[in-house]
Amino acid sequence: MTPWLPPQPPAPYGQPQQIDVHVTVHQPVPVEPDLTWWQRLARAVPYRVSPLVAVTATVAAIYPLPGVGYGVGRIWGSALDHIGTDIHYAASHVAAAATVAVVFARIHRPCRLRATLAGDLVRRLTFFDAFGVVTTFIGGTWGVLWPDLVAAITGVRA
Repeated sequence: MTPWLPPQPPAPYGQPQQIDVHVTVHQPVPVEPDLTWWQRLARAVPYRVSPLVAVTATVAAIYPLPGVGYGVGRIWGSALDHIGTDIHYAASHVAAAATVAVVFARIHRPCRLRATLAGDLVRRLTFFDAFGVVTTFIGGTWGVLWPDLVAAITGVRA
């Protein structure tokens, strides 16, 4: 049996015992501002059309056809301009709107779906879809918007 020991005296008053303190400092996280319309568009476009398809469709719509000297977009714009000049400017608007409706009806039909980062299913544009969009845009700009702008400024349909 061990001998009985008297209680130990209290610790001397002097230096306090060491305490381990662990501190983690976090960097302040800045709040990201909402994306602008252009930034959202720039993030969404690669999920809808590949850059290769977009570039080749644009080149195909602009590149001059052999023997004609103009691209398909410019030919469509010239046709719209002739419709507006020879028949009535409203007829060129109707023809352009009908073409836009056909192109966008083709774009929105469900096929070739692809999952985005958010998990949504998005249809990728084929070459012909992108070609239709570019041709419609170029033709509408050349055949409808430009003559209307000239008519609004000068009062004479160009």
